[in-house]
Amino acid sequence: MIRRKFLYALGAASPFLPASSFASFFNRTEEAGIVIVGAGGAGLAAAARASELYKGKIIVLEKQSKIGGNTLISGGYLGVVDPKRQTPLQIIDSEEKHFQDIYVKGDCRGDPELIRTLVKNAPRMLKWIESQGVQFQNSVIEIYGSHFPRCHIPSLPNGLGYINTLSEKAMERGAEIRKNCQVTALIRDKSGRLSGLQYLDANNKLVTLRVKNAVILSGGGFGSNPDLVTKYDPRLSHLTHNTGPGSTGELLLAAEKVGCELIQMENIQCLPGVHPTGKIRVRFHNDVSRFILVNSEGNRFTDEGARRDLLKEAVLAQPGKMCFSVIDNDGFESYDLLMRRDAIRGIETGDAFKGETLDELALKMGVPGENLKNAVNAYNKAIEGTVNHPIIQPPFWAARTSMSIHYTMGGLKINSRAQCLDAQGEVISGLYAAGECTGGIHGNNRIGGNGICDALTYGMIAAESAISTN
Repeated sequence: MIRRKFLYALGAASPFLPASSFASFFNRTEEAGIVIVGAGGAGLAAAARASELYKGKIIVLEKQSKIGGNTLISGGYLGVVDPKRQTPLQIIDSEEKHFQDIYVKGDCRGDPELIRTLVKNAPRMLKWIESQGVQFQNSVIEIYGSHFPRCHIPSLPNGLGYINTLSEKAMERGAEIRKNCQVTALIRDKSGRLSGLQYLDANNKLVTLRVKNAVILSGGGFGSNPDLVTKYDPRLSHLTHNTGPGSTGELLLAAEKVGCELIQMENIQCLPGVHPTGKIRVRFHNDVSRFILVNSEGNRFTDEGARRDLLKEAVLAQPGKMCFSVIDNDGFESYDLLMRRDAIRGIETGDAFKGETLDELALKMGVPGENLKNAVNAYNKAIEGTVNHPIIQPPFWAARTSMSIHYTMGGLKINSRAQCLDAQGEVISGLYAAGECTGGIHGNNRIGGNGICDALTYGMIAAESAISTN
């Protein structure tokens, strides 16, 4: 449906203005071919891919003082079907299995077309980012909540390899990344096309940016916005979060103001994170084959390989809504230097504990020693003959943890070309989205390793679609 042109700021509707009035109304007016909002994994994948295919001006706007978003602080694990790495490990995988893992583990609430597009293009994305210079170890693992060993381990810690490589490639090919730039409004012209946006630059000056080809939204979710979290799931209002400071959702609201539909906003994922009284997130829980969870009585209370949403409910049901993740020294040394550093720092802050024996560890944790030993021994016996690692090598480690908001699975409704849709399912011409700011892929539960996969794959797709469509 043809819409009247309108401009909305975040708080309230601004007066309708003809296109010729924009330049005089705002401090400064610029033009670009493609504008990408957000410099996390999705945005930088879009920028790097667009810079390969498009010779016009590309601008990336990042509201924080540094790039990277949630990708930079993530574990970095990338869930992709990859026979090159999986077959030597005798892991039989397929795109259909990946599809079923996403669809079924999300309670069949994800859009099948979006999921199939993701799993079909993820292997192509992997080859592409490797061609750009992103490097991985030769093994794959099953991480917390992934339910299958298809998670690639980047050579650099966390999401650093993705961010460094993709940003460097984008800038080498002429893309410009502007930091401290907060987008406050999107602009549609008389035909309903997304023709520009408004942002505050690093000097807090208002700028209108006219866009010739496309705007790609990749500004992340809203996990760091307690008001929005409480609005969509009041049960989570007391929790900490392990999302970046930029995940506050204003971009979602700005997009909604110009007609984009927001879907499944109530689907908010939690992971083990910092206890409300703690200071450091110690991630002993990443590799599901190496740890157990015990409660304040030292008892194991759940299957650590269960769905993330079920694990969330299990932890929230424990006394004090907290627990401990327990590993041995082999498990500790399997993690990268940054994770080990956080654990050592956690000992100083009371977020982590270390003991030469399980009795010593239990004493420092403040749990009954017999219970902890029984939990570990029962686990070791249960995993005999499996790929899981027994907890036997001293010293032993534990981390105090509670559930923290990790990822918001709802957001902008898109189609398989990453085009934004309105409430009637119609395409908003010139507007695309990728990554955590979108909804409809993961349903009620996002499997581990799929956040990075989603961001990078749909970032790539958004760039390709924006260029081929315009």
